[in-house]
Amino acid sequence: MTIDSTQPPEPVDDVEPLPLDETRHHFSETLDEIKRGMVQMGSLVTENVRRAGDVMLEGRLDLAPAVIEHDQEVNRLYAELEQTTFETLARQQPVAGDLRFLVSTTRILYEIERSGDLAVNCVNVAQRENGLPESPKLTALLNQMVSECCSLFAAGVDALADMDPVAGAALDAKDDVLDDLVGRYYAEIGRVSEEIGLETAIQLSKVGRFLERIGDHAVNIGENVAYVITAEFPGDTHAGVAEYE
Repeated sequence: MTIDSTQPPEPVDDVEPLPLDETRHHFSETLDEIKRGMVQMGSLVTENVRRAGDVMLEGRLDLAPAVIEHDQEVNRLYAELEQTTFETLARQQPVAGDLRFLVSTTRILYEIERSGDLAVNCVNVAQRENGLPESPKLTALLNQMVSECCSLFAAGVDALADMDPVAGAALDAKDDVLDDLVGRYYAEIGRVSEEIGLETAIQLSKVGRFLERIGDHAVNIGENVAYVITAEFPGDTHAGVAEYE
């Protein structure tokens, strides 16, 4: 077949890129969806910590499946949001505040997901022990610990929802209260260890550690929120000048 080189080539249908304003709008919507997803995850974990408290304090072992079911939803959201975050980082090549938000999102997602796992760990202890021992002082301390832990984690989620860069001080103060309660709880476990048995004492100590770590994760959420807004981690004297956008 002879090709007529004098004929112009047939036009190729090009895919026109989205207008800049539309691209930016889509990007902003994606960031908002990621934040809403993280807040949803955090709320699920807060509720699961409360359920775990009911399992331990009220002997509601029947609630254990609900805790596990809700944690599975947390895990699903974690995987979905993490994938969206990395895809957005790769495709949009964000800078400044948007870049800090997406990088911090990968950390915050971990803090929330890990807290959910720790709530499940508390339930696993209650199931393993077939309910926790009846010790009035231990029960009273555990009740306070669960309450403070829920309040602290909810405050961390609120800081995320509001993008509050100064919530860290309040979170630190709440965490100090929780740490003090955990210390008193450990001391009481040591006092009654012979009465409740060594293995049970070990399991109860794990519960204290799990709740303490949930509190630490809440503080970390607040610190990452502060970094998104100010470009500094609280107490980081080596960071650059704070940047408010």
